[in-house]
Order: sequence, then C-alpha cells, then structure tokens
Amino acid sequence: MKTNQESLELRAHSAVPWVVGSILGGCTGTPLVIKATSSWYREIELPNFTPPDKIFAPVWTALYGTVGYVGWAIHNAVGWKSFALRFYAFHYVLNLLWAPLFFGLQRIRAAQVLNFFLLASLGSVMAAFLSISPLCSILLTPYFAWLSFATVLNGAICRLNPTVKGYNEAMLQAGIQRLRAEAGKRAGL
Repeated sequence: MKTNQESLELRAHSAVPWVVGSILGGCTGTPLVIKATSSWYREIELPNFTPPDKIFAPVWTALYGTVGYVGWAIHNAVGWKSFALRFYAFHYVLNLLWAPLFFGLQRIRAAQVLNFFLLASLGSVMAAFLSISPLCSILLTPYFAWLSFATVLNGAICRLNPTVKGYNEAMLQAGIQRLRAEAGKRAGL
C-alpha cells in the first residue's frame, strides 16, 4: 500500500508532462517573436506602458506552467470527456495562434480580435472550472489579468499603427526589413 507521501510524489510526477508540455507549446511562437522584436517591432510605435521585452518570457513561462498544471488537475478530476476540459484545450490552441498572427503575419488588428475571443473563452473556462475545482479557477486569475493587459496593449498598438487599405506600419516595417536583408544578400554576391 502506498503512503500519502508516495501518492503525492506520484501525482506530482504525473503533472510534469502537462506543465512542461504547456510551456513547450507556448514556446512554439518564440522564433517569430524573436525575429520580430529584433526587426520590424522595434520600428513601430508602441505605447509608453509597453513592458520591457525581458518581462514577457518569464511571465508567459509561469502562466503556461500554471495553465498546464490546471489542465492536469481538471483532467484528473473529470477526464477528457468533460466539456470544460475540451473547451480549455480549445482555448489553449487559440492562445497558440496569437504569436503567429501578431508577430509572424503582422496582423495586429486580427490579433486584437483574437484577444477578445481569448478573454471570453478563458472567462468561460474559469466559470466551468468553478464547479469542478474552485482552486483551479482561481489559479487562472493571473493568466486572465495578464491576458487583459495584453489585450489593452494590443489595442493601443492598433491605435498607434492603424491599418489602412489592408496594411499597417508593422507590415510596412517587416517588408522594409525583408528588402534590407535581400539587398544585403545581393550586395554580398
């Protein structure tokens, strides 16, 4: 028979794949973020409340870790057949689309729309989790707060870099960076 300590250790180990998987999933957009923040993102207007770049990685790592832990806890409580857990997974996939949309495609307005869907879906997930595990719902509160801030930040970037005839300053700056890189390659021939 397992002791309480052994049971706790087993449960903690089974949460590790969820936590690590969530963090690694969150890292899928990192190459796009790094490329953008070293090129076109530096050239667009940003609001004065934009945090330093070095803040984002630790915050998102902690948040994705929490999201993974919460997913594991809810899965242990109700399993995959639960609508709440499936909706949680849907929200997570939506979240992973944001960085490619904003940083990869420079679709800052579309990313803003996605932010509103993310807030609504996260609020729904938190409400659904309340009846399963109030603690899990509460653990998602910092994520909701950060996502709210990110939505305000994205909205301010949209206002400072308006889209006109399908183009915005982010797209223009990304195009200039591509042309500079191409010119550099050709000049080196």
